[in-house]
Amino acid sequence: MLTRTGMDRPGTGPKSQPRWPSLLRRVGHSGIVDRVVMFGCAGSGKTTLARKLCARTGLTLVERDSLGVLGSESYCAAITKLICQPRWVLDGAPYYVEDLVYPVADTVVVLDYPKPVVMWRVLRRTLAVEVLRQRVGAHQPQGLAAWRDGEHPVRWAWSSYRDRHVEGLALMSRGDLAHAEIIRFRRPAAARRWLRQLLLEDHHAVGL
Repeated sequence: MLTRTGMDRPGTGPKSQPRWPSLLRRVGHSGIVDRVVMFGCAGSGKTTLARKLCARTGLTLVERDSLGVLGSESYCAAITKLICQPRWVLDGAPYYVEDLVYPVADTVVVLDYPKPVVMWRVLRRTLAVEVLRQRVGAHQPQGLAAWRDGEHPVRWAWSSYRDRHVEGLALMSRGDLAHAEIIRFRRPAAARRWLRQLLLEDHHAVGL
């Protein structure tokens, strides 16, 4: 797991080996993880991780794909309502409304897994959806013919991977996220360790 803290921003600071802080850092206005944005390419597991985080913390999960077409009036209205709430997790980048969401987010989790890992995960999910004929989030059975569509989940994950990787790195230098903790995971195992540590920290706090 990499965090922005202790990490040189592009083009600044000495080129020395950074020291990474502890696995979990309490951040945000209340001192804990309260308002979280999950960022990553298609198939990286944003919704899965968001659900597990909510189960451990009691945060409210907001699935971006359920808010309507990106940039639409209903989508913007839903985001405006979301940011008025005290505790939430948004399982996708807040496109078109970044200037509303990022200033109030206290944590951004970037799932920047290697491309082979992402492709295996999205392929496995796609096969399960097609075989079982059951919808998983925004991913629904489409049949073999749909694989020719450039927006099919597997093809979209492949073609959009580099753009999402670059966007994830760019988050480190956003001025409206200077107050927030940005946590970048390069492996799924690191994200799982973070969740376990979060649960342990919460139990410790209750014990106090």
